[in-house]
This record gives sequence, structure tokens and C-alpha cells, in this order.
Amino acid sequence: MPPQLRNENAEDETSKFALSICIPSYNRRALIEPLVRELLSFEGPFEVCVHVDGSTDGTESALRAINDHRLSVSAGQNRGSAEALLSAFRLAKGRYVMPFNDDDHLYRDGLKTIIHDCISGVPQGCAGFIYHLEDERGARVGSDFPKPQSNFLELRADYKVKGDKKEVVLAEPLRSALGANPRGFRRIPMSSYWSKIALRHDVICRDHVVGQKKYLADGLTANISRIKNENALPMAKLYAIHIVGYTKGRYRSLPFLAKAIAGLLVYSIKAIAFDLFKATCAPKPLSA
Repeated sequence: MPPQLRNENAEDETSKFALSICIPSYNRRALIEPLVRELLSFEGPFEVCVHVDGSTDGTESALRAINDHRLSVSAGQNRGSAEALLSAFRLAKGRYVMPFNDDDHLYRDGLKTIIHDCISGVPQGCAGFIYHLEDERGARVGSDFPKPQSNFLELRADYKVKGDKKEVVLAEPLRSALGANPRGFRRIPMSSYWSKIALRHDVICRDHVVGQKKYLADGLTANISRIKNENALPMAKLYAIHIVGYTKGRYRSLPFLAKAIAGLLVYSIKAIAFDLFKATCAPKPLSA
């Protein structure tokens, strides 16, 4: 079943968190421990939720040794980034949720801006905010935002906004966008969640750099083509959502629609071929 995030209208003591920073991590103690300690050195009504995805480098014990009520840690066997992120989401008690990578960096002033926005809230029909990141050279990653309010699909399709950005969304729309992963795919693109949210909600585009994006040799970005092919069905579903977005009028770009149709066909074929290969190569039970 999909992860159960805390209801945004909950009135218990946990509702004091305006923001949940959700981080999946695997065998990156040297990165995640200092990141968490730095985040918790910042003041504000936020929490840090980390799921340790089968790490063998002492990450779990190192994090559990940190004494701060704003830190929640869970751990389990290694099941891939998709399940790890969903597990981190399950820990979230904040009104807004921000997925975060263990190899990235969040600036103090950036976090202040995000928390201020979360406390201020969004207009009706909006699900959250989107911000800029910069690279390790200090250059802004990707394109500027074309207008103050849009949706995740329109930004990419009609305005050609490119590059990694930082999304912060209300827990309730994210809960609706999250689905179960019964087949245990190791990667489900985050853009599929953002695209689902875009079918019904806008976001506020904030022209602020809130952190730094790092591109490591062993990260998802460096291996994205292989990972997409190994997890073809989630990619096919992503392109199907893009097609639905066009039918709902959430963007107007015909080239983007054409790419979605082609992507749906290509990755559907790859998914079917992969299933056939697995069925053919699966070991046969011994006859009595």
C-alpha cells in the first residue's frame, strides 16, 4: 500500500513541523551523517526523515546516535531508491514534504526561505513551491522560471524549463500521487509524482537558490540511461501521465505530447520484453 503521510490538518504535537526533509541513503555514511548534523544545526519548525536502505557502513547506528527530536530514522533491507524514498516519506509528519538527496547540500538561508514559504502557505489550487539549485561551481542549474505560478508539466513542456530544481509540496497532494510498488521496482522517477500532482495542482515558482546539486560518479544522474531501461514500466507510466496531462489541458506543447506517446510505446515494449525474458529464463521447478 502507498506510504501513509501524516494528515496536513492533524492537530497533535507533530503538526508543529512545517516541513519534513525526506532523505533515502545507501552506504553513504560519510555524506549523510554530516548532512543531517548540519541540517539539525539550523533552527526552525522542520524535521529530517532518513531511511537507511540496507547500508553496511554503520550509517544507521551513526544516525541513531544523534540526539534530536527532529530526526526520525528507519532502516531495512536494500530495496532500491524507490522503496527507500517511500519509506522516508512514511516517517514524515510535517505539513510540507521535501525529498532530498544525501549527496546534495541545503543552504541555511535557503532553508529559511523554504520554511517561511511553508508557514505562509499557498493559494487555493496550489500544492507547493519550486526553487532553484546551483552546481558545485556556483552556477544556477537549468532554466529560469517564466512566471510566478505554473504547474510541473507546463514548466517542462511549454516553457522548456530544464535542470534539477528543488520541489516542496503539501503532504496531502503528495500522498495522493504516491502509489504502491508491488513489483519492487528499484527506481520510480520522481517526475512521475510531480507530473501526477500537476494534473490537478499548480505550484509557486520561487526565484531563489536554496541549495547545491552535486553530480557524483556513482549517483543516479551518471547512470540514468541504464537505470531507466532496468525499470521500464515506471517510465512507461510516466509518459502515460504526460499524455493525460495534455488531455486535461495542463500543457499545450505538441512536441512534448509526441515525445510522451513515443516514450510510452518504447518503454512499454521494453517492459514487456523484460517480463518475457524473466519468464523464459526463470528456473523451472523440478518434477517429482
